[in-house]
Amino acid sequence: MGYRNVVVGTDGSATAEIAVTHAAEIAKTFGARLTIVTAYVHDVMKEARKSEPLPYEMQWMAKDVNEAEARAKRGKALAKKLGLKDVVVRVGNTDPALALIEAAEAGGGDLIVTGNRGISQATRAIKGNVPNKVSHHAPCDVLIVHTTDG
Repeated sequence: MGYRNVVVGTDGSATAEIAVTHAAEIAKTFGARLTIVTAYVHDVMKEARKSEPLPYEMQWMAKDVNEAEARAKRGKALAKKLGLKDVVVRVGNTDPALALIEAAEAGGGDLIVTGNRGISQATRAIKGNVPNKVSHHAPCDVLIVHTTDG
C-alpha cells in the first residue's frame, strides 16, 4: 500500500521548509510523487496594502503569482536536493488551505503535509488558519508537522 502522491504547502518560510523536507522524505520512502503547493491571494493583499501594516498571520501570503511561483520553485529545489525526481508544482490565486485541498483532489493526493504554524494556543482562533482548515476538510490523510514551538 503506501502513499502515491504527497501534497505539501509552502509559503517560503523556514518553518514551511521543515514541512517540505518531511513531505519529501515521505515521498522518497514510498516512491511517491511530491506536489508542492503555494498560493497567493491577490485581492486580499491589494486591499491590505492600502491600510495598516499587515498583521503577522497575513505576512506570509504571497502578493502575486511571480512571488508564489518563486516560493514553489524553492520548495521544488529543496525536494530535488533530497533526491526526489517526481516533483510537481501548483500555484493558485486562492486561499492556501483550499489550494492544498484542491491539489489533493485533482492530483489523487493521498497525504497532505502541513506545518503547525498558526495552531498554537495564541493563534488557534485566527480565522483562516491553514492547518486547521486542511485537517477538517481534506479528502485524504493529513500530517501536521511540528515546525514551530509557538
